[in-house]
Amino acid sequence: MGDEMAIQNFIEEKIGKPVRKKPLLPEIKNEEAIAAQNELNKKLKRYDISSNALPSQEEEILTVLVHGYMSSKWLWIDSYFGTFGWLRDYRNDPKPRSYGWHSSPPPSHMYVPFDVSVSPIVYPEGIFNSLMREGYEVLTYSQLDAAGDIDVSAKELEIILDGIKKIYGKKRIVLVGHSRGGICIRRYLDLNNNKLEVEKIITLSSPHHGSNHTNMKIIKQPAIKILNDASVKKIWDVSGRREVRDLSYEQMSPDSSYLKNLTDIEKHPEIEYITAGGTCARYAKIYTWAIDRKISRKTSMKKIFNFRTRETKREEKQRKSHRGNKQYQWIAYPKKILTIFDKGFIPEITFGDGLVSFPNTILNNAKRKYKIDANHEEMAVCNDVKKLILKELKLLKRKG
Repeated sequence: MGDEMAIQNFIEEKIGKPVRKKPLLPEIKNEEAIAAQNELNKKLKRYDISSNALPSQEEEILTVLVHGYMSSKWLWIDSYFGTFGWLRDYRNDPKPRSYGWHSSPPPSHMYVPFDVSVSPIVYPEGIFNSLMREGYEVLTYSQLDAAGDIDVSAKELEIILDGIKKIYGKKRIVLVGHSRGGICIRRYLDLNNNKLEVEKIITLSSPHHGSNHTNMKIIKQPAIKILNDASVKKIWDVSGRREVRDLSYEQMSPDSSYLKNLTDIEKHPEIEYITAGGTCARYAKIYTWAIDRKISRKTSMKKIFNFRTRETKREEKQRKSHRGNKQYQWIAYPKKILTIFDKGFIPEITFGDGLVSFPNTILNNAKRKYKIDANHEEMAVCNDVKKLILKELKLLKRKG
């Protein structure tokens, strides 16, 4: 019986909690906000805009969240789906696992390590929900072509902002862009006269001076075909309604004339530019687990929990009565074998967040510049970024 229970515990631990198949929508309860959101989607012939903004509250701050390359609005709403399940707790090493008293070890193949595991997934609250909970108005959407020409996404942003003006009236607009989203915002401002009177933009790990990860021209066409395959598409497109038409990552290369020719920050001195970059390239750690067996319960418990304990009569009886076989306490100890993006020879890993180097995320003329100990995905969801955005919104509120 002891062996069956140990195996069952092992299986449950490996499977863990069932992963949701669909993302959670934001809990917008105000009927006026829901009606306005639906009206905006209808007016723009869209289905994906989410907002808790109220048309009756003119002059309120409205934060528009713009996601990055190959991402979607779920980056801001449901981070598990928005980051493809790659938000990992790599900062804390796992503790030893006890599989209890039984004669046989947990299931494993004789030619491979007992177990190989990646740092566990974490599920932080999305920035959309965090801002909404703090009483702020917020709006986000999924770009129709999140990997193509930035000009197309900038035009899409222009259409959405024009729709906001018609549905919600005069709002104090703050634009927040993660990665490529920050470049889309800058291009929008470069092409327009700030007719909506944007007051502040915040860019998070945006490659203002490019990224070396964009030098992949040779795999461009095969990558488009793979990304549009039905099985792969489920990973990056939760809605199932988008398609990769092009991979215009050369616009964000370090020597890109596209980035060098952006003049928005000079054209719009009335806008406060805030930039933030990440300085941690690590994404996850991979562990192998070694099984050890302990005869003495007292010794094993002391080793794991560092305190003495006595074996109860029931435990003693269970240990001694198992088919006459000797009982052991089986303990798995973790050993780190690999850290993803821990060291590298390119600045994106050595001095950055894994995808963009920190110096390349900073605009020299920005009002404030932030350095955050986070990787590229965390730069859209971590607590330090939430605090940064809330701080900037409060400063704007005080400004009146």
